Amino acid sequence: MSTKIHNGFSVATDSAIRLMELVNGFRPYVRTEGQKMLNVFLRKTGTSEEPFKGWTAWMELRAETVDKGRRMPAVDTDFQLVFFPDGDRFLGIAFTEHPRWFRHWLRQPLVSEYRYWNNTDQPNGISRKEWERRADAWDRVLGWEPPSTRGLAIDLHQSGGPFPQLKSDRRRKQKETS
Repeated sequence: MSTKIHNGFSVATDSAIRLMELVNGFRPYVRTEGQKMLNVFLRKTGTSEEPFKGWTAWMELRAETVDKGRRMPAVDTDFQLVFFPDGDRFLGIAFTEHPRWFRHWLRQPLVSEYRYWNNTDQPNGISRKEWERRADAWDRVLGWEPPSTRGLAIDLHQSGGPFPQLKSDRRRKQKETS
């Protein structure tokens, strides 16, 4: 079985410790980007002065992405990585609504793009032999099961968050950065 993997990547290590260091080093980026999204939402909805009210509306919209399967990138701060051991490396799939976040993940040390899809021709720049190797690799690690049952899934976003920041917190952070 060949599976369509658009956000596929490879991590050039077989060390679980090194893998977790990479993930934990990337986690602050996802949380910062999620916080920016919430702050924009609060401004656009005019609830910056009533952040709990705005956050409640935000969370209701986020719940619709799960409950009703709606795609709402403006409120979807989820970023999940699923890893599959494959010899001296890990293959992985990133689940996110934000291609920019995925591109940022690909810039991490030891991480490289390793996409594969079987619903179209191979992209330019990848040989037929390499494309076949990718098909074999994804078939080997995925089998017939969903990725979540074959790999180690790690959520990088803040569970239940991001959360509104108090004005005093924002002022303190501004002072710290200046």
